[in-house]
Amino acid sequence: MSSGKKKQKKKVRNKSKDWLMDYYRTGREFDEENRRRREAEGTPQPKGLKNLNSFEWGCIIVIVLGLIGCLIRYVVF
Repeated sequence: MSSGKKKQKKKVRNKSKDWLMDYYRTGREFDEENRRRREAEGTPQPKGLKNLNSFEWGCIIVIVLGLIGCLIRYVVF
């Protein structure tokens, strides 16, 4: 009744991992290029949170809100 062939499983791609790794690689390349350009010009690199883009700010805000939510849930309640 069985033909003896095993059905091959469909390969699952982790699209979120691909997206994050692409974002990470692109950010590193952009940062290295900016660092080389600043060194060539002789201008100092800004320190701290001044050089973050809007996506990175959004991620930081979501993380902070999540931590505050966890604190409220487990400490207050």
